[in-house]
Amino acid sequence: MNKLASQIDSLNKHLIGSLHTSYPFGLAHGKMGLLIYLYHLYDYTQEAIYKEKAERLLDDLLENALSKNAELTVEEGLCGVALGLDYIVKKQFVDGDINDLLSGIDDLLFKKLVFGNMESRYSLSQLIHFLYYIYKRLEIQTNDNERFPFEGLAIKLVNQLADLIDASFFEESYTFSIYQYHVPILMKTLSCLIQYDFYKDRIQKVLEQLSLYMFSHLPHLHLNRLYLLWGMLPLRDCSPDWQRYVDELRKSINLDIIYNREIKGRDIYISNGYASLYFLLEGLNKDFPKYTIPFNPHLIYDRIISSDAWDALMENEYYYNIHRGLLNGFPGTVLTLLNIKQRYLCE
Repeated sequence: MNKLASQIDSLNKHLIGSLHTSYPFGLAHGKMGLLIYLYHLYDYTQEAIYKEKAERLLDDLLENALSKNAELTVEEGLCGVALGLDYIVKKQFVDGDINDLLSGIDDLLFKKLVFGNMESRYSLSQLIHFLYYIYKRLEIQTNDNERFPFEGLAIKLVNQLADLIDASFFEESYTFSIYQYHVPILMKTLSCLIQYDFYKDRIQKVLEQLSLYMFSHLPHLHLNRLYLLWGMLPLRDCSPDWQRYVDELRKSINLDIIYNREIKGRDIYISNGYASLYFLLEGLNKDFPKYTIPFNPHLIYDRIISSDAWDALMENEYYYNIHRGLLNGFPGTVLTLLNIKQRYLCE
């Protein structure tokens, strides 16, 4: 562990030293994700340098990233920055009126999605992410006038998605990746929106339409089954058929297959491996105790710290460059280790 601690320290220094370069500003792979990482590092360690760097990075983002010329997507663009800002305000890392902070991004999103051709401009997964963003914005509005424009955009996106989704949307890749399998995040987003009355009947119809594809099979990968269970559990009361499918999904998940066949040695990141496995299991067990899946956090911790991905990050610049983001890189994995250590006292 001493070797890994030294490696993580070196990686953090390298990361901080590179932030002044042409680093992207997005949530998944860029500065917004690293801002979240640095604030959490400060929260865990109380080392002032992380807070100082986070504050400088925040100033840079607010000054330079919120540009009308920037792309809007959640993974790489302004909507991801907005979700990140919403997150750090809710975590009380910073103070601020989130509606004021995000008003410019909201205006751009409305213009692009209401007056533009969504289907030709954005991929299906990007439209799902936009819908999730709209839900997060709806969540904090306090009156009908504030909610109305977001509700209108949600209606437009729900109908667009209903027209675009076909059987191919439910296909899996050969290996687990949150970038390749989008059914769970769509289910999660629709489960959140259906709580509001403004379009409940239509969303229920869309879910019925999607169930024709979904209920015909279980995902091949057991990690995708776990991911789908996380997304579908809030919808289990839609009908007896949904309840039966969720129960079957839960019973079919085999963690040994995930540990020993599906996750490879370097798959330690939130985007593809042990970090996502840990947070999915933790979230499931916390939010849905009836569907708890017993697991050994020490095993996940040991698999992560013993991975040769750490040596590759230190020795291979190309590998480092593609694994330096929050979701697809070591920052998200370090936060996973810190979370396990804090909760389960792993040493």
